[in-house]
Amino acid sequence: MNSREAAAYRLKLAQGYLSRAENDAVDEQWDGCLANAQEAVENAGKSIINHFRPTSHTHDIIEAIQQLASLNTTSETVKQKLMTSLDSFQNMGLETHIRATYGDEETYTPPWELIDESESKVDLEKARRAVALAEEIFAEVTGPSTSKPDVPDAADE
Repeated sequence: MNSREAAAYRLKLAQGYLSRAENDAVDEQWDGCLANAQEAVENAGKSIINHFRPTSHTHDIIEAIQQLASLNTTSETVKQKLMTSLDSFQNMGLETHIRATYGDEETYTPPWELIDESESKVDLEKARRAVALAEEIFAEVTGPSTSKPDVPDAADE
């Protein structure tokens, strides 16, 4: 898979997970909303990174985003966008993934009893911003004639 294909694939995943997170918010399924928002942020970040280098199999991408923003091979425009958007990737890695998927294993609290509306809504907003940034960078790096990857309509699920 080349970097453009990898970036497009990760963007498609990010958009799909964001759509699921939005649906979970409407249904007030806060644990699902958070789990899907975390996946959207992770894949949005990986989409951005894939334009410049391969990504590793990790849930924590904030460090890779910060490194990308400091590389000389990254355009000033992309660097600026990354630096102003770092908060979208903050606290959206492995720890959030575990909480939203497994809950608190020490207290045996499942995610649906642990995750509340306010936490989910904050992280859903992070996902919206991260996906929007990935879409913007995808269009900038691949050129204006390239369309965004297709995302299945939420109603089709």
